This record gives sequence, structure tokens and C-alpha cells, in this order.
Amino acid sequence: MSDKTSLAQRLRQPGIVVAPGCHDALGARIYEQAGFEAVYMTGNGLSASLLGAPDIGLLGMSEMVERGRAFAAAVEVPVIADADTGYGNLNNVARTVADYEAAGVQAIHLEDQVTPKKCGAMKGLALVDKDEHAEKIRVAVATRKSRDFLIIGRSDARIPLGLDEAIARGQAYAAAGADLVLLEMLQSEEEMRRALSSIDAPLMFNAVDGKTPPLTAAQFDKLGFRLLSFPISATLAYTYMMQRLAQHIRDTGSAFDAPTGTLAIGQYEAVLGLERYR
Repeated sequence: MSDKTSLAQRLRQPGIVVAPGCHDALGARIYEQAGFEAVYMTGNGLSASLLGAPDIGLLGMSEMVERGRAFAAAVEVPVIADADTGYGNLNNVARTVADYEAAGVQAIHLEDQVTPKKCGAMKGLALVDKDEHAEKIRVAVATRKSRDFLIIGRSDARIPLGLDEAIARGQAYAAAGADLVLLEMLQSEEEMRRALSSIDAPLMFNAVDGKTPPLTAAQFDKLGFRLLSFPISATLAYTYMMQRLAQHIRDTGSAFDAPTGTLAIGQYEAVLGLERYR
């Protein structure tokens, strides 16, 4: 972490940090090259890209940590990672924190769903008691070696239990020591303002295509959020591109002149930094 920009230090400075989400290290490199200050490793996208399966808790801690390690090795900007529920009880949470920190990730979020969890945009979410999750946050904070490794307390309570319960949980996780709080699926600017004014911690927001208000980074910044991610936008774009490419090859027998366009090999090699390997 000492060789990279510290996310903790950056968050103490003015202005929102935008960390777009992606499901592989190539996406992380592209975001870094586009000038973003941080990148977000999406569990939803990893489940899709590694297993071809929805985000229903099928990936384990070791699989997620290894991808986090690959992200952190590929870029110089901070990596924020989905750590699901911590993958079990308090002992599992402690191991999750230790392994992610050792992998070079700079922040993780822990959510208050039951295990196995689901994507926060799905129906039928089931949550643990907020005191149980607050204890996970306390263990996570106590386990980390550096205060620059950030613990984000996440609640998925908004859709199944309502805004008041989501805010109460955010308050509990802030009191337990979370460096930031993430309330999934806030449905309006008014809900965002209530959360921001009610929780004594910096707030992160996950902007999910078609599920949350389509605000810009400048608007989220003006509201008072400190960290913003678009967690599955890249995976949705990749899926759409692959559908069109597959149909084009099927229809024409060739990948040339695909409707989505493509890169020249040299451009692709430049994205990957081929010259530094020669």
C-alpha cells in the first residue's frame, strides 16, 4: 500500500472520489488510464465473468481475494473490493480482512445480508440482525494492520425493510467503527439527503443502472457523498457488446466490421503496456 496512492488520504481531501466498477484487471487498467483515482472490484461482475452465474453467493473468499490481488497488482490507483458478508462468522471476517489487506486492496465493504448473499438489486433479500453485523464491523476494524485499510459498512436494508431501518443500520455500523457507510438502493435525492444528515460517517454510493437515480458525479458530490462507484456498468456494457459480436460472427462468418467496433492489435497491446515487458 505504501507504493500506491492512499485512498484514506485522498478521502480527507475535498471532492468526491469516483471509482468505477469492473470485473477484471484489464478493466481496472482501462479505468486508470482514463484518469480515475480509484477502481472498484465488483462481486456481481466477477460471478458473471468467472462462473457465468448470477451474484447469489457462489464465489468464495479465496476466489475473491485472488482477483483483488490481481487488480491491485495491475494498477497504481487504490482498489476497493466487494467482500460480501465476510464469508461467515467473526473468525471468517477476520481472515477476510487480513487476506484482502495482504493482497494490496485498500478498502472493502461488508454487507448485512445472510450467507449466502444476493446482489443488492435482487428481490428477496434476507438480512442479519444489525447488532450481529455491527460486531462484524468491530472485528474487521480491530483486525486490520493499517488504518489506511478502510472498512465500509454496507446495509442492504432499504428495499426489504425501508429507509428508516437502513439509516438505523448505517448509524450502528458507523458507531462500530466503519470508515465509510454504504446504503444500497437509496431511491431518491431526498432519501440520500436524509441518510447523509443522519449518519456520522462519510458515505459511499453505488449507482446501479436502472435501480438508483441517474445522477452525475457532480450531483453526488454536491449532495455530500465522498465515494461513488458504478459497480456493474462495465459488466453490462461487456455483455451487450458480446451479444452483438456473437450475432455478427454468426450472421457474417467473420469478426471484421463488427457493429460494436474493435481495437487494432497495437492499440490493445498499448492498453496492456506490452512495451514494459520487452
